[in-house]
Amino acid sequence: MSFSGRKGGRALETQEFAITDTTTVQELMDFVRVTTGIQRAADDLSNPVPSSVNTIPGDTTSLAPGATITPDGRIRIVSNNGIDAAVTVGLSAFVLATADGGLATPNLGFSTTQDAKGQSAAADFLVFDSLGIPINVRVTTVMETRTGTATTYRWFADSADNDPLTGVDLSVGTGLVTFDGQGNFLTATNTQVSIDRRNTPSATPLDFDLDFSAISGLENEEATLAASRQDGSGAGTLSSFTIGEDGIVRGAFSNGVARTLGQLRLARFSNPAGLEQRGQNMFAVGANSGLPVEGNPGQNGIATLVSGAVELSNTDIGSNLIDLVLATTQYRGNTRVITAAQQLLEELLNLRR
Repeated sequence: MSFSGRKGGRALETQEFAITDTTTVQELMDFVRVTTGIQRAADDLSNPVPSSVNTIPGDTTSLAPGATITPDGRIRIVSNNGIDAAVTVGLSAFVLATADGGLATPNLGFSTTQDAKGQSAAADFLVFDSLGIPINVRVTTVMETRTGTATTYRWFADSADNDPLTGVDLSVGTGLVTFDGQGNFLTATNTQVSIDRRNTPSATPLDFDLDFSAISGLENEEATLAASRQDGSGAGTLSSFTIGEDGIVRGAFSNGVARTLGQLRLARFSNPAGLEQRGQNMFAVGANSGLPVEGNPGQNGIATLVSGAVELSNTDIGSNLIDLVLATTQYRGNTRVITAAQQLLEELLNLRR
């Protein structure tokens, strides 16, 4: 059987449920609960998730979040508080694959006996696992308690990409966010979200923290929530790099991430003229050069860098030009000696004739 539910007005991913001869109705209800991300009191031991206020006429039972069977045999699904956390089961939510290969749509006759209440706000964003695979996460907040000095909101985190070892589970975290009487952020609990990646080669679990310090709890006609910054990214390749005047090599990647790639180090010598020339503009420590004093550019009397500049030639043009003229003159003189010797030999041969 496949199940396609809705939560907060949005369609959830279709999930499969295998029915056997020993399958119970409660197992089916547990499947509906985890695939819709309904979080129970036990999901937050420090601050248990509260039940809903029961306004059903003639019903005084506790509306604990989850999917259960009532004493009179009815299936009851109780969502978490907040409009954006309300679960809806449509007429075609269940599709049964029959033994002969056909498809049937059983009408379980779900109806709403108590509408969802509580203004809420939701935000969708992407996180990335150790392989750079994007994972969708949705955080929903709803007011839980209010006193004369503080207001507390409950947040729920869902991810359809949560991949436990067996089965499915949409919920990946819950906690509280508290604001003072001026709407300023005070505290937050259970800010770490944990997403399983059991059936993928990525590192599991994927743990990351939610930072609520930049939000405020002020009165407004419509609550809003947005993820403004995150430090994860997908896979990227190095597209360019720069070397700053401080000698730090910074790389820019195709995924928009900028990272430090290395540090350029310099060295100075008490007697640079004592360095041994190795060719190809390379020098080595010599017997009279002294020991190298290493450091970053501009430190310990070491030279500085000019970012983006082209290095001037380190060739002594005057000295090298003189050497070139001398070498040319000497070459010409040698050629004259060879010419004179050849002429003398020719004259000697002529005398013999």
